[in-house]
Amino acid sequence: MARELYNWDQVRAYALIGLNNLLKTGDKNNIDLKKFKRELDPLQTSFGKEGVVGYANRLLNKE
Repeated sequence: MARELYNWDQVRAYALIGLNNLLKTGDKNNIDLKKFKRELDPLQTSFGKEGVVGYANRLLNKE
């Protein structure tokens, strides 16, 4: 498996999307790192490096 390199904007974007997904699960009072990791892990294959920053910015603008 090739090693993927991400810049800070991309890392932050993946984290924002993961947190957004976690908050939408409805259990906002019981957020922990395992649940966050479970939301974050699939994002690498769901969103390409090129488009992830734009999507995260759209989420931020909707808020």
